[in-house]
Amino acid sequence: MTFDDIMAALPADATCGPLLRAMYVDKAWLLKPMLEALSLDMLPAYLREVEDIWSVMRAARPQTPEPHRLAEGMKGLAFHSMEFLKRQIEFAKTGEYKASDYDTVYKEVYSNETVMAQYLDGLLLTYVAWPNHYRLLNWYRDAYLAKAKPGECLEIGPGHGWLALWQLRSNPANRFLGLDISPHSVAYSRSVLGAAKIDPSRWSVLERDAQKGIETHPKPFDRVVIAEVIEHLAKPEIIVNAARERSHKDTLFFITTVVNIEAVDHIHLFRSLQEVRDFCTGKCGLAIVDELDLPLKMNLKMEDEAYEVALVCKPA
Repeated sequence: MTFDDIMAALPADATCGPLLRAMYVDKAWLLKPMLEALSLDMLPAYLREVEDIWSVMRAARPQTPEPHRLAEGMKGLAFHSMEFLKRQIEFAKTGEYKASDYDTVYKEVYSNETVMAQYLDGLLLTYVAWPNHYRLLNWYRDAYLAKAKPGECLEIGPGHGWLALWQLRSNPANRFLGLDISPHSVAYSRSVLGAAKIDPSRWSVLERDAQKGIETHPKPFDRVVIAEVIEHLAKPEIIVNAARERSHKDTLFFITTVVNIEAVDHIHLFRSLQEVRDFCTGKCGLAIVDELDLPLKMNLKMEDEAYEVALVCKPA
């Protein structure tokens, strides 16, 4: 697969050409794994995703000129990629996460406007820049959204709001509550849902401690998403159990985390896939319905394998 192949498949009315060029030409070293993962038959769906993300990113900040918005997005993607590489190399040597205190992470990352601006832009773009994240997003739709009962939806830590957007798009009967501790994540998620023109009566995204926000919701949840969250907490079983207590026997959970993968805000270290499974079934009272394991492919000598993992679960 080459950049020319991608551009040849791009629809004439697409607006994401500048983004593709910035990703695959200006940042070619970052996107080599994505090029290797793509094939010609995947391009139509892939390009629809790129167009969708770029259209919403631009619409969320209509006063920002396109070249500036593009530069912001690329800065965020480079931030995630470079920070990840640097920290993963260090983790391969030490076998321990550098961060350990949530209050420090909150101060340095989640409440820091400058950091979060590039953090959220970059994380959203990883869905079309990192092969594992692209696979995970598609699995979320196929294995979770297509099978979960419509109704009351909860997401703990919506961050950039893209999974929330697809919750709401997946069924018009869905009503959504997002709870996030970061004011910048809340603002970003709201801007994404607003830019995508989702009826505001169907959703609410609040800056709130997840456990307290769950307890005040009047109805049990039919769908619960906790994606890229539990590795950020010292005791993640607290929020998962709180969500389970506000669910019913048919509630479907979508949970993602990582095994031996470092990041600036990772605190809880899972050392194996089995530890993740035991966490869900043992500490959180869930039964695993389906699982996607995505190995991290890096040329690093590590004692244990590294994975991104997604699980569809229900109350046991």
